[in-house]
Amino acid sequence: MRKNSIAFGGGAYGDEGKGRIVDEYANILAKKYKMVIYRDNGGSNAGHTVEVPGKAKIALHQLPSGVFVKGATVILGKGMVINPADLLEEIRQVKKANSNKLIVTILIDEMAVLTLDTHRAFEGVLKKYQEGGKGSTGRGISPAYADVLLRHPLRARDIKTFNKEKILSHYRMYKDIIKGLGEDMEKWEINTLGSSGKSTVGSEKVFIDRLLKQSKELKRYISDVSDFLKTSWNSKSYAFIFEKAQAVGLDPRYGVYPDVTASDTTFGGIESSTEGLIDPMEIEIRASVIKATYMSSVGTRKLPSMMTPELAHRIREDANEYGATTKRPRDIAYLDLVATDFFRKVGKATHMVLTHMDIVYKDTPVKVCIGYTLKGKKVTYRPDQEFLNKVKPVFKEFKTWDKDKVQKAKKYVDLPKEAKVFLTYISKYLGVPILMITTGPKREQGIRF
Repeated sequence: MRKNSIAFGGGAYGDEGKGRIVDEYANILAKKYKMVIYRDNGGSNAGHTVEVPGKAKIALHQLPSGVFVKGATVILGKGMVINPADLLEEIRQVKKANSNKLIVTILIDEMAVLTLDTHRAFEGVLKKYQEGGKGSTGRGISPAYADVLLRHPLRARDIKTFNKEKILSHYRMYKDIIKGLGEDMEKWEINTLGSSGKSTVGSEKVFIDRLLKQSKELKRYISDVSDFLKTSWNSKSYAFIFEKAQAVGLDPRYGVYPDVTASDTTFGGIESSTEGLIDPMEIEIRASVIKATYMSSVGTRKLPSMMTPELAHRIREDANEYGATTKRPRDIAYLDLVATDFFRKVGKATHMVLTHMDIVYKDTPVKVCIGYTLKGKKVTYRPDQEFLNKVKPVFKEFKTWDKDKVQKAKKYVDLPKEAKVFLTYISKYLGVPILMITTGPKREQGIRF
């Protein structure tokens, strides 16, 4: 087991509050060790909101939350798909929040795949053409990962050396594909993280010139990270935090179509992203982050434990349940421990983190799904919407607890008895210890176990 290594991942359907947890643990470890914060999957479809002390909240997308930990090395791994324009915008925002400077070293694995305006246009056209694109964010994530499987990806090193012929070939291929679907790629409008939020792909020359300008700014960060990764992983001077994007319930193998992402959202993805240098089973703590008193979901999936619209609306407004990247309102359901246990197992988690312990109401018991039945027989979770449509949830109710006492609690012993009963049950059901809970929206409102 590699000491001082922690991985955090979403334990349900995303938007669980991982960014805040990563930021806290990274700052703690940075007091004693040199820090490496590694991101291994996803792209600008992710959304992590981090509060910068004394300043503002920053919504990060491709940069891990540890980007505000002074002196840390932040690595964007091979398993990611990186959008150059969005990344540069993020770096600008991070610099702005830190007196116009970076306080970390950013390394982009030269083997990381690029996701470009061409991919976003194709995803948008495909979404218009067929229903299979309903689960997408419009950030071009799936087409970029598909390029790898189809053996023609553009990688970060291709813009560092600026392989113009390869980039032109990529542009022309997507232009022809989109033309075959009846659209003009040059005029197709796409989403960006810039001030306007909208842009068009543009002509071949516009596309090349824009990417060339971006490459001049980004190439300083792009390198072969393998030697540094191997040396630091084997050094007792370094602590590691791995930050996953999305969540296990969105994994293409374990999620419900079409509301899945394209990358490996389990801790297993760390191994392939590091080219086998890091075995995720050697990571000391692998923590799945879930919301304590409810679940949220974006897309067309129908969860067995859906709430009444009135309670769902109440929670959505109180907990600001809108996507950090898409701003889409999230569906709200009761915490489903059957699904959560499935995600814990396939995700290989050793611990749980429970956020939003303060989202409770005096007039409403805390309701949790603890089982499914189908035609009178007990069944377990399967990532199949047709199956989930047929099951009936079995609920257990817990006495609610005092929200104010939870928000004021500094230690576990300070928590109301009812909250302790609830946490004990969750840990026993899932068979793993709880690493931490959050007790309110402020940065300091959390209890580590």
